[in-house]
Amino acid sequence: MQYLIFLTVKRRLIFALALACAVALVVFLQEGLASARQQAPTPDPLALQVSGYPDAYYYKPPTKSQRPILLYVHGRGGNALEDCRKWARVARQFGWVLCPQGPSQSESGGRTWNNDAATAARIIDASVAALKEKYKGRVRTHGDVLIGFSEGAFIAQQVGLRDPAHWNRWLILAANDRYWWGDAPQLLEENRAKIRRVYLLTGENDQVAENTKRAGEMLKGARIRVRVKIAPGLGHEVPADRMITTYRRPLRWLIRG
Repeated sequence: MQYLIFLTVKRRLIFALALACAVALVVFLQEGLASARQQAPTPDPLALQVSGYPDAYYYKPPTKSQRPILLYVHGRGGNALEDCRKWARVARQFGWVLCPQGPSQSESGGRTWNNDAATAARIIDASVAALKEKYKGRVRTHGDVLIGFSEGAFIAQQVGLRDPAHWNRWLILAANDRYWWGDAPQLLEENRAKIRRVYLLTGENDQVAENTKRAGEMLKGARIRVRVKIAPGLGHEVPADRMITTYRRPLRWLIRG
């Protein structure tokens, strides 16, 4: 009798061990597949003709159902094509990744917005209109995500503030309270019901880290739902190999809202 009980326990232990090994193998294979996908080269973005302005770049979402736009506004001297390639790895799963170009060329050969938010807003509007015209019915018309870095953060903070019905979710990288002046506090208060969620993310070694915190306080004062992340060990720009781990969670939070 004791021998039979011993065999039963032994079989159960063997089964449990085999099951644990199988689960571990599945997890290992899934992680390996995800890693391989991340390391695989990303194809070039598609070029989008924008009437009267430089071409924008974009990636299609992985589904043909109507999806939101995640629009990236590059920094001073940025390369919209390469920036779009990087952001596609992070954001394409959520929707259209759209990357307009600043109107002028910088000294480094990249593009710049000339700190001209009014012109940038026209370029952004024209780029969105061109995408909607090309893919009728597949692009969401409101509730999209605006992402801005450095000089692009200045543009995004201005455009989002003045067009919150369209851009009601913001991911601002290197945000600065000095980008909001004049009637900005009043506009934040007036538009608080339209601005759904804002995520401010800045490296702790970035010189604007304290300004980012103050921008977060301005948003909280206007009763706008905001999260502020001062990322340990990071400077002004997040390395390409850390973009997925740094940005995907904020994007999920914004889209969920």
